[in-house]
Amino acid sequence: MATTVTSTSNYSGKDAGAIMGKAFKEAVTLESGFVTLNENVNYKLNLRKIELTGGRREYTCGFVPAGSIVLSEKVLEPKKFKDDFEVCLEDFRNQWNDGDLGDSAFNDGDMKVVMDAILAEKLAQEAEAIDTMIWQGDATNADEFDGYLKLFADDADIITVDGIAITKDNVEAQLMRALSEVPTALQKKPIKVGVASNIAIAYSFLLISKAITNGVASNANTGSETTEIKFGKFTLVELPGLPDNHMVIAEPKNVVFGTGLKADFNHVHVVNTNETLLDGKVRGSLVYNAGVEYYNGEEIVWYRPE
Repeated sequence: MATTVTSTSNYSGKDAGAIMGKAFKEAVTLESGFVTLNENVNYKLNLRKIELTGGRREYTCGFVPAGSIVLSEKVLEPKKFKDDFEVCLEDFRNQWNDGDLGDSAFNDGDMKVVMDAILAEKLAQEAEAIDTMIWQGDATNADEFDGYLKLFADDADIITVDGIAITKDNVEAQLMRALSEVPTALQKKPIKVGVASNIAIAYSFLLISKAITNGVASNANTGSETTEIKFGKFTLVELPGLPDNHMVIAEPKNVVFGTGLKADFNHVHVVNTNETLLDGKVRGSLVYNAGVEYYNGEEIVWYRPE
């Protein structure tokens, strides 16, 4: 069964123009550096932990071993996914350039503009799905892997903070409340504060009300848009995959995303089967594997609404 295509366009001019997809979002969690990316994970990745207690003592002659070393590990097993699609060239005749289409009824013209738009949207759609799955995934659904929030919910070592709905008026206090739960040893590490989009918006509104940009607005000197938001010494990272009113505070090397090859998320195999089977169709397939895990639950703070 071919992928369903619904077209309401009656355009028949010489330029198909720009074709706009419904959404375009990269997997922000990966691009932001909030998590550590491990590639070449086709079967499983062992996250090995080592915990040491010191054996320091006042000096005396002799060798007196003390302290302890505890070795343990978690296993990240990525799940493999596939997204196939098939489209009929006839459905896109009214989208082609007249010059590319020509006079032939065989639909063997160049539909590059349309196909490029379909592929870009397919990749963007998958990136958005991955970003959500990293946090909210549930492996009981066949097309998902377990995300961090499900893993956190089953781990008593995670430092949980009972949260509330975030607004401009309470966002500062709630950020401070979440950060106050960060263990002292973790405060000395390069931690990041991942926040849901509604929290990032509330904080930006708070700064605007105080006439402070703090990296939220565009950089007028370079014309580029900054992505780093500062809260005191801490870096806030907006993570669209997080549900509203959630925050996660962690050191990036403690939270891991595993996949076979990151490039798989940027490549769709496409075959014009009309050239060989004369079926008037184009087929495409996106294949990748992915999964998440973390090392130390006691070094992760999770702020979530009750």
